[in-house]
Amino acid sequence: MESIKLIIWDLDDTFWKGTLSEEGIIPINDNIQLIKDLSSRGIINSIASKNDFEKAKAKLIELKIWEYFVFPQINWNPKGNNIKQIISSAQLRPANVLFLDDNHLNLAEVEFYNQGIHTKEPDFIQEISKHKAFSGKDDTALSRLQQYKILEEKEKEKEHFSDNIHFLESSNIHLAIIENLEPIIDRIHELINRTNQINYTKKRIGKNELEALLKNPDYECKAVKVKDRFGEYGIVGFYALYKSKNQLAHFLFSCRSMNIGVEQYMYSKLNFPGLKRVGDVTVELNSQDQPHWIMEVDDWTNNNQNKDSSSTKILLKGACDLRQMAHYLSYKDLEVDTEYNNVNQNNHPIPKAHTEILLQSESLNKESKKELIASIPFLDQQVFDTKLFSNNYDILVYSLLIDYTMDLYQSKSTGVKIPYESYSDFVNEKKAEFVTRCKKHEFKNMNEAFYDFFSTEYDFIGQITEDQLIKNLETIRKKVKKPIIFINGAEVDTPLSNQSEYGKARARHERMNNAVEQFCNSHKNTYILDVREFITEVDINHSIRHYKRSVYEHMANGLIAKIENIKDQKLERNELEYHFKRSLKIFRSTIKEFAKIILSRASSLF
Repeated sequence: MESIKLIIWDLDDTFWKGTLSEEGIIPINDNIQLIKDLSSRGIINSIASKNDFEKAKAKLIELKIWEYFVFPQINWNPKGNNIKQIISSAQLRPANVLFLDDNHLNLAEVEFYNQGIHTKEPDFIQEISKHKAFSGKDDTALSRLQQYKILEEKEKEKEHFSDNIHFLESSNIHLAIIENLEPIIDRIHELINRTNQINYTKKRIGKNELEALLKNPDYECKAVKVKDRFGEYGIVGFYALYKSKNQLAHFLFSCRSMNIGVEQYMYSKLNFPGLKRVGDVTVELNSQDQPHWIMEVDDWTNNNQNKDSSSTKILLKGACDLRQMAHYLSYKDLEVDTEYNNVNQNNHPIPKAHTEILLQSESLNKESKKELIASIPFLDQQVFDTKLFSNNYDILVYSLLIDYTMDLYQSKSTGVKIPYESYSDFVNEKKAEFVTRCKKHEFKNMNEAFYDFFSTEYDFIGQITEDQLIKNLETIRKKVKKPIIFINGAEVDTPLSNQSEYGKARARHERMNNAVEQFCNSHKNTYILDVREFITEVDINHSIRHYKRSVYEHMANGLIAKIENIKDQKLERNELEYHFKRSLKIFRSTIKEFAKIILSRASSLF
């Protein structure tokens, strides 16, 4: 082991005993003293911990040790990249860094992303004080620690958000704050009740409540509008700030603006007010930064012209992350209609894009649909509404990721299959655990009574099989008379591939991709937009189903090329058909003339 200049600590069951987010922790005084001793030798300490930042910081302040750490990465992101960022910020080589963690999977992940780093489990800590690699040099004045504190302040200006900075800087992102909300109240109402992934408070309200909120002088209510060099996002965000308490009652953004930093920009602009986050979000906020690549401007006039009548009309169907791809399609010669999964009044994502739901929209009668909607809190009145079978478009673009991920539950009385959640079996979950989890996410009407009903009436059957998916696609293919472009799933290997959920998802994607390829190879006018061509391990954004912003641009460009190819093939077929019909017409005319000559000559013989 070379001379160690930086030690990166895990917190739970490493720096202290116990888990901060669960049963609480017990400080290890020897570790606290060790960090102080190491600092006096000029050896720097940092943190890589999956924890709530503010809670961990508060506990470390309470232990009077917070100021001894630099570049802490306390969040729920993978540790491999977090530690890579720490080492880069400290301007060191991995060979001069030690990472301490009690989880061997975390150690393997960190080694994968940081070749040459030293990793040890907590039992090594007792050897550090006398180990020659940690001898350092006398720095009782803590001058080296102070130098790194200054460097830390400078590095805060360079922190990455969820995407490549150079790409975002080149995107020419403009943001406008909209104060006159009356003309767009329907859009705001839709955002409040439909957005989920970047909805921090998840308070669903009715139209009348919204009107009262906008008129209430105690609240500052504004909307956010965004555009970039690719086109307009439109109204993508809304906030309601309770002024006297400086507390956000609503703070939410559409998926279409994900991964460009709009959420952090607005949070900073409001000077980091109080915000009680409810449930999970895909974009974390911090109390320091404002994205420098976003330019705030006055509202602009929408000069979009009507699409030319010759433009290609596509129906884009899938999960709401496809809004990001749709944005890059908006400036092309395409008329884009969309159907995304949405969130209902009970705070639940609605699985409208699952093939089972699509087929039920055609096969179930009105009464059966009403009964399902009334009894299942994670459905809504629009769950069976779709334009997919109308054929009122030129090309269907359909992401199958919902089928790749969601589990199915089958009614014992009717045989109807309902998709819900991913990689779970909540029918076999303990009732208390189920209720606690639903309360945490503020899922309404998901109580003990519903648990009893659903676990009695429905059997868990797991994810759709490859064979059943193909059967469903065959039915859809017969009903859809237009070309279909399916969007498949990523197959990306990362150190997380060995972990249960990610590994299962990765293997599942591979099997389902093979099934979709098999289907497309045996059916005409059916194609694949293969995301495996665009995605590497660095493009994954918190899960194998969500990608960084630049990926959606590449997907859009790939889709446009595929659409152009389909149009060219259609033109070629039309041209061949034209020449065939013309040749046939000439041939028939020639036969008629030839027949006339034969008949004329034959009649002259008699």
